[in-house]
Parts: sequence; C-alpha cells; structure tokens
Amino acid sequence: MKSMNKFFAICLGSLLVLSSCETADLELTTNPNALDPSQASADFFLNGIQEDFASWAHSFGDVGGDFARINYMSGRTYANVYSPNSFDGRWSSAYRGMLEDIRLMNALAAERPYALGMGEVMEAYIYLTLVDYFGDVPQAEALDALNGVLNPNASPGADVYAHAIQKLDNAIANFNIGGGAPANDFFYKGDASKWIKAAGSLKKKAYLNTGNTSAYNGVSNYIKTNADDFQFQWGTNAAQPDTRHPFYRGSYTPTGGGYYMANWYMKTMMDGIDGVRDPRIRYYFYRQVQEVPGFDGAEPDEEVLECGLEGYYNPYAAGVVFCSPGGGYWGRDHGNDNGIPPDGFQRTLHGSYPAGGKFDDRSYASQKNGAGAGGAGVTPIMLSSWQHFMDAEVAGIGTAAGTTAVLAGIADSMSKVSGFAGSPSMAAESIDVADYTAKFTAAWTAASTAEKGNMWAKQYWIAMWGNGTDAYNAYRRTGYPSDVQPNIEPQPGAFPLSMWYPNNYTARNSNATQKSDLTGKVFWNTQSHNLK
Repeated sequence: MKSMNKFFAICLGSLLVLSSCETADLELTTNPNALDPSQASADFFLNGIQEDFASWAHSFGDVGGDFARINYMSGRTYANVYSPNSFDGRWSSAYRGMLEDIRLMNALAAERPYALGMGEVMEAYIYLTLVDYFGDVPQAEALDALNGVLNPNASPGADVYAHAIQKLDNAIANFNIGGGAPANDFFYKGDASKWIKAAGSLKKKAYLNTGNTSAYNGVSNYIKTNADDFQFQWGTNAAQPDTRHPFYRGSYTPTGGGYYMANWYMKTMMDGIDGVRDPRIRYYFYRQVQEVPGFDGAEPDEEVLECGLEGYYNPYAAGVVFCSPGGGYWGRDHGNDNGIPPDGFQRTLHGSYPAGGKFDDRSYASQKNGAGAGGAGVTPIMLSSWQHFMDAEVAGIGTAAGTTAVLAGIADSMSKVSGFAGSPSMAAESIDVADYTAKFTAAWTAASTAEKGNMWAKQYWIAMWGNGTDAYNAYRRTGYPSDVQPNIEPQPGAFPLSMWYPNNYTARNSNATQKSDLTGKVFWNTQSHNLK
C-alpha cells in the first residue's frame, strides 16, 4: 500500500520544505483530481504511514550501516558516497509524505488517542533521524505551507530533538488514556503498553546522544525484553505490492545476489572470540559457495574475483581482512567501487535474520526468490539488545553494571536470532552459545578499557544487523570500534560527520544552503575521534 500523500498532489505537500508554487496555484484550496482528506479515514492514513515509516527507517539504516561497516559501502571518496540527490526521496518521504500524512490523520483521529500516539512516536523517530544525519532541519515551520511559509527555515538540531522528546511524552500520555486500537497496528497489534515502552526507549536514545545521563536514567519504562522489540514485520508477497523485506528483494533475484556483504563485518563474526565463531553468523549470512577463488584453497578466478589473484595489490596492513574473509564468505572491502562481475550466484546473501532469507545449512547452493522464509523478515527500529548496550555505555563500559548490560545484550541478540523466521534453533544446530559467552566473558575480564570499548561496539554492531542508524551515531559518539577496516582508498577524505542536504531542499528553498563539506557535526556530537 502506498502512502496517502497523494491527497495533496497539487503543491500542498511540496510547499512543506521542498519547493515554491506559482501564485495561481496558491488560490486552490483542494486538488480537483485527488481524494479530499474529508473523504478518508484515520485508519487509511495510518496504514500508509506505518508502511512508509518501515521502508524509510530501513533506508536510513542502510546509510548508517555503510559508514559503520555493518554494510558494504561503495565509494572510495567519502564525500561522494552519497550525493545530495541520494537523499531526495528520503526527504520527500519524510516531509511531503509521512509528516504531512500524520498532520492530516491527527485531524481525523482527534478522539482516538491510540492512533494519535502511534503517529507521535513515528514523528519523533523521523525528526530524531533527520537531525542525526543532517543536523539542523526544518521543524517549527516545516508544515506551515497553509500559513504562507513557502521557504521554511531550518530549526536548530537541539530544538528539533526537544520537539521529538515532547512528542514521545505526548504519545505516552495518549496511550495511557486508553481507547480502541486502529484496525491495523503493524508494530504492536493493539498493545498500548508496548508502544509506551518503545517511546521510552526512543527517549533514552535521544538522551544518550545528547549526553544527558540523568534524564536517560530517569526513564524507567522502556524496552527490556525481546517480546517488546519495536520492529516491522514484512511479508512474502512478491508483487502488487511487494511486501518482502528490502534485503530479501535484492538478494534473492533471478540473476542472483544484488548486494555485497561487508568483509570486515563477516570476518569479525568469523573470528568470534578466542577461536569460537559467532553463533549468529549462519543466521545472518547464507553462503552460495563453499570456496572463494584465491582463498580456501580454491584456484583464483579473474573473471569473478580479480582481487583473489596471486600478487594482487593489497593496500591494507597485515592482519586486516582483504578481498574475502575466506570460508566461502564472498563480500567486498570498505569503499571498493570496482565494476560488477558475473558473481550473482556466488556472493554471500542475506540470511534468515533479519531478511527472512535462507539459513546457512551448508548446502552451498544458488538461491532465488522463494528461498528461506520468502522475505518474511523484520526491520528493527529499537530492540532490547540495543537497549542493553546503550545501558552499558551510560553505566560505564568497564564497570560491573556495564559488564552485566553487555552480557544481557549478547544474550537477547542470540535469543532473537535463534530459530528466527523458521530457521533451526541454535540448540538444534549444536551451536554452543554458552561457550561463546564464556569465551567473551573471559576475554572481557582480561581486556583493557580501550579493548573493552572495541568489544562493546562490535557486539553492539552485530546486534544491530538490519538497521545501522544507531551504529553510525555510536561510532561518532564514542569512536569505537577503533579497529575497523579502513577505506580501501588510502586518501578517502574526512569521515562524514553529517550528510549532504538533499538537492530538492537546497535547490527549491531560498532559506536553505548546501554544506561545503561533510565535516560539520550534528549538535550532539561534541567529540573529536579519529574516525576512519
């Protein structure tokens, strides 16, 4: 189902922050070719908002995952990985789509606090995310087109954060009022208590970014178990509409895998702890081949993996993964922007978690649409495992409380992944989670403070598979992990501390100015880490 922003196709939406209109257009109060909002229902709006929100959160999670090395990033020069045009669709979806639809829905749902609360939680997440990636963005004047504000000014990021936190407080109040749930609550199936916990966790996320540990600790009702995870469930329909997980759509195609996995991320999970491989790796990734050319004892093959040739230039220092982690895992290095060879049926694919793909049962066979769970995966927005790692950061990574929180985060992540989307449980696969945890605990105990920081971040990153926004935030906030694979380009330029403003914002808003570079920090980023 598509977003309902088509109700205001004539400029009402585009006036928000993206463009100006001719004077004659301003005299039209309704679009004669579109359905009038008075003919719609709050439920109709809410259905579209929820689905757009899931896709939008996933899309931004991909951006953060690229820079955090959770995903493979193509582009040797950091400033050119994403262009201003790259964000046009995301920007439009936020302002002209979801935020405007939430405003219109609110007018129809004035006596329905549950629906209002859902909209407020999603609005808060949208604004927090916009600030996290861009910095100052329109908020106070963003939806004022009807009042003649055609070129809204950007609000300071701190003010937008404050607005988002207030929206979360409003949402909690609305959910506490009670009342009937909408016809379709795609996240919590009509359970207001879980929405309240999600709002609490998003507040804690905002307070963590801003360094307000007192306010962070003051939030007591939040996501603490997997049962309360804030996530969107995808389906298996392949067309009209395609309800499959976005990762699945790109991995299980007639021509093979459309994604490359990040070599550093796979190698981190392969290495595991003290020789014990991370138990989640077979749920995250499906290997289509048992051997990678030039690795695993297999003959090199220039046609599909040029960097596997003997003597091929390796720009990395000893010990840094290059070209492939081996073990049948076929991905790419950070920043590799080489051409695409015919390797679609050899690349490593997204597995059962979170994409609803195929569990790695060591069958090493090419996969197409329908394999595994058919795309019935999830897009995570906020998970209990993430919350534990956040708690560890606030408590102090090296403290006793921090250690307890890290172990809780690992445990929740393991539990969530095991048996996901019809895959076998870790117990059924004789995967010894207890051994991995014991090895981690021993290594953690012996580690220095800096080493603990790296271990914390890597476990946090692994738990965040499926949405890298908070990894990008944490990397800028803490500088951990400090031992990530560098860009394959020796001189990639400064690491992006924020993103380019979208072209459709700066080109059509006379009060908007494009950034000169990507070194400008968002307001909460007060650190100066050496980010690679």
